[in-house]
Amino acid sequence: MISNPAGVSGPAPVVIALHGAMQSPESFRAYFGLDSAAAANSFVAVYPEGEGKVWNDGRPAAMRLKAVLRPGDDAAFLVALARKLVADGVADPARIYLTGISNGGFMVERMACEFADVFAAYSVIMATTPANAREECHPARPVPILFIHGTADSVITYTGFWTPVGATLSAPDSAAFFARLNGCSASSRRDLPDLDPFDGTTVTERSWLGCQEGAGVTLLTIERGGHQSPARVETRPDLATPFLGLRNHDIDAGEEVWRFMSAFSLAPAAPPPAEPGAAVAPVAATRKPKRTAAQPQGGNEPAQRGMSTQ
Repeated sequence: MISNPAGVSGPAPVVIALHGAMQSPESFRAYFGLDSAAAANSFVAVYPEGEGKVWNDGRPAAMRLKAVLRPGDDAAFLVALARKLVADGVADPARIYLTGISNGGFMVERMACEFADVFAAYSVIMATTPANAREECHPARPVPILFIHGTADSVITYTGFWTPVGATLSAPDSAAFFARLNGCSASSRRDLPDLDPFDGTTVTERSWLGCQEGAGVTLLTIERGGHQSPARVETRPDLATPFLGLRNHDIDAGEEVWRFMSAFSLAPAAPPPAEPGAAVAPVAATRKPKRTAAQPQGGNEPAQRGMSTQ
């Protein structure tokens, strides 16, 4: 499913958006609100579907929805999708971006680890980093990545979770993990304006500075936010979403992922590899200025708890 705003002709910037577990692309598109950001910023939004409506992300299989997993290679599928968008003249190969929520967010992290040269930047919503990534994630280049997560998320807990078969890091530790991979220096923190004082939530931005090749890392923490992506535009949520906790209206997920990811591009001569696993020389991500931050932070993070299968 492709959303191509009026007046946008290819090759254009493209954001590929990955749905959550057991969510259709149509339902995700209606809930996320990315189309509004696409129309306002002249990019193409693409909504693929994982086999069985789930993604084979980087977590151990026992931690995922094992009963509905399919044998399909979602990583190869996403690489092939990027190549087809370029071949069809839809996508600028230097400006293809990847975002996802929940199970889709975990899949984004897998692609950042395994196919860093296909997408210019990444954003992860309502998902954290699998603990096994500390040994298994070796990106071919520093990867710009944004995390958005609510502290009251009861599905993918902000503080991480542990099971006998695997664990995930907390949201702050997930961002810090990629900051270490990117060779970033100290982080800085600031509170964002509380534009909707009636939504019961606020937003804190933490950014890591001095990263190699300018590959920044940012965490947007939704204080008291649930398993919901923030939105300031009108969306059509599923009936189940009221049970997933508070939804922030101070920021808009579509605008935030675009604001962050659009600051980066791959070298123009670097198309997606001919096939998954093909060697491509690392390329630097160029970066535009983004909003500034303040208040340098230390490294102590909350203890991990909870469980999830999403």
